[in-house]
Amino acid sequence: MLREEQIDIRRRRAAEGQFRIQNLGRNRVFSDYRVVNPATGGQYRVSIRGFDVGDNTCECPDFRTNTLGTCKHIEAVLASLREETPPQLRRRKAAVTHPEIYLHYGEQLRIGLHLPPRYSDPLRALAEVFFDPRGLWKGGDAYPKLIELVESVPEQVTIFSDAMEFMEREIERHEMAQHERNWLAQLEAGETPEVLRDLVRVPLYPYQIRGALFLACRGRAILGDDMGLGKTVQTLAAVELLARERGIERVLVVAPASVKYQWETEIRKFTGRAVQVIDGTAPERRNLYRQPTFYRLINYEIAIRDLDELNAWQPDLIVLDEAQRIKNWEAKTTRAVKRLRSRYAVVLTGTPLENKLEELYSIVQFVDDRRLGPAFQFLHDHRQLDANGKLLGYRNLDKIREKLAPILLRRTRAEVLSQLPARTDTTVYVEMAEAQRGPYAEHSHTLARLLQKKYLTEVDRRRILASIANLRMLCDSTFLLDQQTKVSPKLEELEELLRELLFSGPHKVVIFSQWETMLRLAAEVVDKLGVGFAVLHGGLPGRERRSLLERFRDQDDCRVFLSTDAGGTGLNLQAADTVINLEVPWNPAVLEQRIARVHRMGQHRPVQVFNLVMRDSIEERVLRTLAVKRSLFTEIFTGTNEEVIFATLGQQAFLETVRELVGQTKPAEAPAAVPAANEAAGDPRQAVVQAGVQFLEALASLLDSTGPAPAEANGQGASMLMSFLATDAQGRPVLQVPAPAPEILQRGAAALRTIVQKLTTPNPERK
Repeated sequence: MLREEQIDIRRRRAAEGQFRIQNLGRNRVFSDYRVVNPATGGQYRVSIRGFDVGDNTCECPDFRTNTLGTCKHIEAVLASLREETPPQLRRRKAAVTHPEIYLHYGEQLRIGLHLPPRYSDPLRALAEVFFDPRGLWKGGDAYPKLIELVESVPEQVTIFSDAMEFMEREIERHEMAQHERNWLAQLEAGETPEVLRDLVRVPLYPYQIRGALFLACRGRAILGDDMGLGKTVQTLAAVELLARERGIERVLVVAPASVKYQWETEIRKFTGRAVQVIDGTAPERRNLYRQPTFYRLINYEIAIRDLDELNAWQPDLIVLDEAQRIKNWEAKTTRAVKRLRSRYAVVLTGTPLENKLEELYSIVQFVDDRRLGPAFQFLHDHRQLDANGKLLGYRNLDKIREKLAPILLRRTRAEVLSQLPARTDTTVYVEMAEAQRGPYAEHSHTLARLLQKKYLTEVDRRRILASIANLRMLCDSTFLLDQQTKVSPKLEELEELLRELLFSGPHKVVIFSQWETMLRLAAEVVDKLGVGFAVLHGGLPGRERRSLLERFRDQDDCRVFLSTDAGGTGLNLQAADTVINLEVPWNPAVLEQRIARVHRMGQHRPVQVFNLVMRDSIEERVLRTLAVKRSLFTEIFTGTNEEVIFATLGQQAFLETVRELVGQTKPAEAPAAVPAANEAAGDPRQAVVQAGVQFLEALASLLDSTGPAPAEANGQGASMLMSFLATDAQGRPVLQVPAPAPEILQRGAAALRTIVQKLTTPNPERK
């Protein structure tokens, strides 16, 4: 009944579709047809061999997977033919003039044989050995023997391309399955097969070797390991194994935009393969596509725009990272990605079985579009609905796991605990949103102008620090600056991280941020996920701190602990096994202090650390500098507020340090509005004017820094303004100026003496 209903649905769609149909052959009925959907522009080839269900074939995805033996394109062609074909002709089948081996798209894919009315005895013997009376395959895995014997019969046997591709894949699957069994047996015996040695530039843990084996030997598979188990390095090792065993030369990696550059870093770190990141305008991307490479990295949005170019490259293997991006089978991105073609495929997702069944089906469909059967049958068998069609739950999940076992590998951290390192650090790069770019550029410009100066006042130094703080806050969220908008790719990435971590096992997570406001925004994300949490900051009294710590330690439903650096002083958070830094502290000691709250003596579980870093920002440049020159920041920054110790830095050292942080290696050209030095030298009065302009600039800088600023900026502008105001003994307001360095005072005193002397000494020429 269900199948008949589905066939009727396709007939209705055929009647509503208004398809354009073109006969591609000479026979006016039994021929090949091109069917074009004017609404979408899609077109497929339909072969008509009869008027009964199952007689015909179509190239469309629905026909390949629905197991019905028909689709809307076939039904559209048949409907048009019925109008012009006499009833007696509709009862006939297309004549078989020569033997054909085809692929039968029934409930199971099977090779079939069409025989002409007359054929040779060798062909008759071949048919009896490999095919049943209906002409369908019964020969087990003897495809190599069939291909060999076809060459020996007198007739010219046509093997259709999809049938040959199916047999080749089955032959390869059988060979690789045998390899997998042999290699696993050697590993169990304590030996490492030669082919598995030095797959990547780092030693692999035993579970990672088995993961690479699974992906390579299954050919099209899903790796659903728990977060932090190294899905990327296992994939790269599987690629190397396929390159050695199957000679693959082109690998396409599809990942979220925020992750594809991370793939580039990992590929360069772990392999010696050429890698190319596709980005930029359409002409720029077309130029990149013309260049040879082994790895090609794109984001999901580019897959939509450049589908034809990507398929023209003919990748041997496609990797889908964070495959939840294709969980909605009706989404434009999902439809485009599923049109990508490759012999091998690897899908990476941290929580494959925790998704809704519809989402799981969509993800599995990319790997094997027939693995779970047609969608209508799958949902009918596994969803429980009430009388009104409302979803009540799912059933028969054990059958789904059984079907997925050959293509899905999933290990939790608990399963491989003994093999894990004590601590794993991962940098998660995040792309800046458009709403962040404008304010970021403005503050960068302000900072660049300040760094152009050859001499810095105390106000200049404080403005530089304020600009740096603004840039860093913008990298977290626009809300930290304007207190209105909440644009934060970091919080979006945090949500994905937490979703994968918290829904995949009994993990507890500690989240750190320098800014209390950012922590509260993060707490909103945690709350939206329906997870219990605690927030700690420096303003909490000791009794409340203790209560929060006990709750996080003892209560299973409290899964996330959010803390500022000030609040986290002296904490012991061994109940957690994961640390997420919403921004990387510039003082390496502070970073290690954060992690040490979790990764410390008495911690019996491996700890994973995730550092969120905004790409192409001050955060990324600082991260690079930290890796090469960690002592630089240790010498400069101290405490949780990361204030510069001015006494330890001369002006030149301060300038060079900040320029290094922001990526400006040398002073820029002075602005055109500032008079050049030689102009001042030509006319002494110009020096006076220039000094006056500099005074006004410094005053404007001070006033500019007193504008509205969030609490996280430590009230720098306001505090600077108030530091110039005081009251005398009579309560009257007075202006006081902080004393500069002694050498500046000496220079000022000398200039003042000169002025007084000149003004008080009689001058005969002045009457």
